[in-house]
Formats: sequence, structure tokens, C-alpha cells
Amino acid sequence: MIRRRTLLSTAIAASAALGLAACSDDSSNSAASDAGGASDGGGNALDSVTFGTDLDAEPTVEFEAPLSITAPEAQEVVPGDGDALAEGDTIIWNSLFVDASSGEVLQSWWQGAPAGGVQVTSDAIGEQAFGFLTTAAVGARFAMAGWQQDASGTAVSLIQVSDILRKVEPLRAEGEEQEASGDYPAVTLAEDGAPSLDSTPEGEAPTETVREVLIEGDGEDTTREGDYLTMHYTGWNWETGEQFDSSWERGAPFSFVQGQQQVITGWDENLLDLPVGSQVMLVIPPAEAYGEEGESESELAGQTLLFVIDVLDAAHTRD
Repeated sequence: MIRRRTLLSTAIAASAALGLAACSDDSSNSAASDAGGASDGGGNALDSVTFGTDLDAEPTVEFEAPLSITAPEAQEVVPGDGDALAEGDTIIWNSLFVDASSGEVLQSWWQGAPAGGVQVTSDAIGEQAFGFLTTAAVGARFAMAGWQQDASGTAVSLIQVSDILRKVEPLRAEGEEQEASGDYPAVTLAEDGAPSLDSTPEGEAPTETVREVLIEGDGEDTTREGDYLTMHYTGWNWETGEQFDSSWERGAPFSFVQGQQQVITGWDENLLDLPVGSQVMLVIPPAEAYGEEGESESELAGQTLLFVIDVLDAAHTRD
């Protein structure tokens, strides 16, 4: 796995909807009774909250604190006018998170926090969030109420307000194929875009990360520090050519915030200034991957790693 640590931007996870959905399956809390999230017998906490509807501005969230949340809930604030969301879609959103006990804004894209997103599957986000999001459309503003553990492990009651910006598509690199150096194995793409190596790497492994652009993307956006990046990737061991990980095989793109030490150094420092749609090969020595043997508990410690990465989306922080 590429992720080094749990994504905690401030007090809560940037993709807090995952945590909220996970809490909905906890038997200690009553489950939402429908896709709209009405709680069982206790009324709907979100009915006591007033949300701003101006999509050109940071959402306002007004309520009398503390707000008691007894069940996970979801509510559409502004309907979307774009494509309907469907199972398996990967979506990008801008979000605001408010502490329901105090009314304090904990994190906001409008105040400089990263963008976020999620894959719309029940396995990824839980049945309640899945049921709600598959009734929504691109362009919608929605609110969710639930719980998320903070960095200390304490459960925080939260309200999340998110604007759904877009679906991530296509789910493969698209652009102009670049001439390869010939120093590394050739890459063959399957019909769906998944890469494979034509041969085992040969020769001395590089001592510093090498980046080779295989496809220069034709997207308008270019990756930059602080982006919420979404990608497909496959990784191989340099010495053996053995594949050790692939988002393609999991059927779900991988996302992280660039430059926040959420991934190995070789990724954090070498996926900048790439047009969306690009495909790159990274050859990463142990010092910029999982460290030398004895320095890390990872089974990949001491190994030079080769990745082929398709940059699918780059959601920027606010300008």
C-alpha cells in the first residue's frame, strides 16, 4: 500500500464522509431509516440547521449548539443539475466540516483546506451514504451528520457540507504518447488502460527517483502541491519484476493530498507539474520509498520500486 498514514488534516479526516458512513453501521447508534437519513424516532437533527444555498460562497451552517446527533443523516441542500451519480463513480467535492457540539468550523476548502472525494460504493462509504449519494447529481450541495474520530481517538459529532464538483472520468491516461528513453522496461496497456511490463528491469537501479513521462495528458489542469490527486497505479519490484500492488486490480482509483507526507517521498515530490491525463513511470530507490531494511517494518523496505501511474484528476486548493 502506498498510503503511509491516516489522512488527518486538522481534527478530522479530510474525507470525513467515510467515517460518518462507517459510524452508521455501528450497532450503538440507530441507523438512518431512508436515503434522506431521517433518524428512527428521534427526529432529524439536520432539520434544526440552516444551510447557505449560494454555491459561489462558503456554505453557512447555522444552528443552536450543542446539536444532538442520534443517528447518521443526509440532506440535499441544493439539487445538482449535472449527471446523476451511480454506483462505482469516483467523485470530487469541496467540503466544510463543523463541530456539532460547538458550531466551530474544523476544516473548510473555502478557508484553504484540501479538496476531497470518494468512490460511490457501499463497501467504501457504507449503505446510508451510498443510498443517499446515488440519489444525487453533480452540482449538488448536500449535508451529512454523523461522527468521526479525531487524532486522539475521540468521537466528534460532525456536520459535513459538500459541493459535488464532478465525476472523475475517464479512468485512464489520455493524451500524447511520449518517446521512451529505453532505459526501463516497455509498458503495454490492456484494453481498459491497465499497464503491464514487457520485461523485468535490468541493470543498476537508480539511487535517486527517476520520472519518465509515457503519456503527456491533454487535461487543462496541471498538478501542484496541495492538490487532492486521484490516480490509477501499478507497482513492481525492480529486482524481480514482481507486481506487488495495483489500484486497477482493486477496481478503485487511489487519492491523496500532494505534499502532505501521506505517501512515500518518491510520490510526494515527483507527481508535480503534470497535466491531468498524464501517465508516468517512477523508479524509486529505498530511501525515497519505504527505507532500507531495518529502518521500516514494511515488507517493501530495502526495495527499489517501479510504478506506472495514470493521473486522473487534480483538485486544487482555493486560489
